Amino acid sequence: MRPNTLMALVAVSALGGFVTSAPAWAQATPRSFAASPDVYKVIAENEQYRVIAANWKPGQRDNWHSHGAPVAVYFLTDCTARIHTPDGKFNDVNPKASGASVRAQAPSHSFENVGKADCRMILFEPK
Repeated sequence: MRPNTLMALVAVSALGGFVTSAPAWAQATPRSFAASPDVYKVIAENEQYRVIAANWKPGQRDNWHSHGAPVAVYFLTDCTARIHTPDGKFNDVNPKASGASVRAQAPSHSFENVGKADCRMILFEPK
């Protein structure tokens, strides 16, 4: 197992004692896999977490969604992406393959692949 993968899994496991339910804003916006099943596929879950594979084709943008807070992400490919928020703002990001992070997400957001190759990642969402 790669060190970044292990770190992401350890981080998600450690969060189990602190995250018991999603905030109210996350309940008002559909979760990723429900909002855009063409992008997000649940590949494993238990009573606390969902493990979700995500794949955006070049130019593809998913629907407005939430993840719960925080969400852990492991990037399978290099990505050139834009994260949109409902206020009309966006943030361009360039995550690299084998990178991992744990962070809070905007309550409602949309992810767009602005690159020329597929953007693939694994997400670890609390239930």
